[in-house]
Amino acid sequence: MDTSDAIKVRYSGDKEFEILVEPDLAKEAKLEGEDHDIQRLLFVQEIFTDAGEGERAGAGELEDEFNTRQVIEAAEEIFERGEMQLTTDQKAEMREDKYRQVVDMISRRAQDPKTGNPHPPQRVENALEEAGFHVNAFDDVEEKFQEAVDEIRPIIPISLEEKTVAIRIPAENAGQAYDKLQKAGDMEEEQWGNEYFMCKMTLPAGVLSELIEEVQDMTSGKAEMQEV
Repeated sequence: MDTSDAIKVRYSGDKEFEILVEPDLAKEAKLEGEDHDIQRLLFVQEIFTDAGEGERAGAGELEDEFNTRQVIEAAEEIFERGEMQLTTDQKAEMREDKYRQVVDMISRRAQDPKTGNPHPPQRVENALEEAGFHVNAFDDVEEKFQEAVDEIRPIIPISLEEKTVAIRIPAENAGQAYDKLQKAGDMEEEQWGNEYFMCKMTLPAGVLSELIEEVQDMTSGKAEMQEV
């Protein structure tokens, strides 16, 4: 079995134990706090004393360390308490993914105070490159977003102004529109009715015009949106 894409999680107790986990699911659970099912996370349902050499832990070793002979129960503890070991390529992939998230967040949340429009992603990237901005595999994206904004402020004009809007959408369009609204900003109040969905939300000023246009397209112009 090819395990080259798997991520290793290492637990150090009286002995060292290792499990191999699915990359995407493990990153979401370990680094982003997403709920997980350990059986889905495991690349192979085995516990190793040395995964690289294929040396499996015996039931007695598991019982001595984890008070259980069950692989799944021990694997859960290893995943929760162990340290995720990433290859160089996996770290590079995570750095690139987090960098792209920061660029996207700045493009969505920030705007040029002179025009009120969002900065295009390429302009943001150019400013980050000029500022010498870097992100690491395990960095918190929200913290790096704030750091990035501070670093590029001397290079491009940037504002994080927010606006609060009240929205009313016909019930038949509410489900589709709700997903879009959740991604655009923070929902503060919401009310579901038989005829209309109503909410109040705060969002970056730079995305308001685009959001209005998208929601009106979804509802054939029947949505009502007003700044409050």
